[in-house]
Amino acid sequence: MSQPLLEIRNLRTHFFTPDGIVRAVDDVSLEIQPGETLGLVGESGCGKSMTAYSIMRLLPRSARIVGGQILFRRRGQTEPIDLARVDPGGDLIRDIRGNEIAMVFQEPMTSLSPVHTIGDQIGEAIQLHQGVSRAVARERTVEILERVGFAAARQRLDQYPHQLSGGLRQRAMIAMALSCHPSLLIADEPTTALDVTIQAQILELMKDLQQQFHMAILLITHNLGVIAEMASRVAVMYMGKIVESGDTRTIFHRPLHPYTVGLLRSTPRPGVRAEGDLTPIPGSVPDPFAVPSGCAFYPRCRARTRPSCRSPEGIPLREVEPGHFVRCTLYDDARPG
Repeated sequence: MSQPLLEIRNLRTHFFTPDGIVRAVDDVSLEIQPGETLGLVGESGCGKSMTAYSIMRLLPRSARIVGGQILFRRRGQTEPIDLARVDPGGDLIRDIRGNEIAMVFQEPMTSLSPVHTIGDQIGEAIQLHQGVSRAVARERTVEILERVGFAAARQRLDQYPHQLSGGLRQRAMIAMALSCHPSLLIADEPTTALDVTIQAQILELMKDLQQQFHMAILLITHNLGVIAEMASRVAVMYMGKIVESGDTRTIFHRPLHPYTVGLLRSTPRPGVRAEGDLTPIPGSVPDPFAVPSGCAFYPRCRARTRPSCRSPEGIPLREVEPGHFVRCTLYDDARPG
């Protein structure tokens, strides 16, 4: 394989609050190859979005990166830069953010400015990163809107977000993210609040544009159906940690971590007749201020447990077969990852 476009090593992002420390991202390691799609899945609050915001250096004031590396290879450079060490308000990250790494946020109605037209918002990104005139940026905005499926794109330039449907707002967000042809697109729940027909159109659009621009995608979602459609590899998160990772086929057909098994058992599969009711995961996500020692999933786990599940040293991520990693004491005989 080629050198990874993005490599995250032992990333830790913590929130410092009056009530204590929240380890939102806790020792996360993953990598994304050029042109591939990596799916990042898990329940709400598991740290998926905070991982993305750490990459983009868009953390709130109460949060900061306390350890690890975010190695990104820029265009035309052989050596990666560590985004975890750059000034989050400096010129370097501003040049990368929106230009070489772009993000589609969860809710386009709140992510788009309600007081600026679609054309102005997309054109501003093009002017900022490509140094062209307003007139040239406007023409390029028309081109990118047409690429993402806007009918009558030139007439839509002067419309505001509230004048567009949910599907068109999501397409506008994708157009803005792709306006500078990024190497990496981070898509955070890109089909949230869209009906299934529009979801399918958005996913097909993303696949087509990925091939056109040869860009990598970090796809963040809780929807396993979207992962099966889009991703070549999957990383499963729980309480800030990667608990299992591997290629998509392996994860769906041979899940190992009890949490991954629970996610799949609680998800309906189109075309597959259920022999009974879906099996929900028992319990709820722990209080982030009082995460259990050892395995955070221990209180909800249906599998047989061991004393080592509560080890204060934590549970290592182990490679149980080539490319398939799991963080569980059931596989203590496998070699550490």
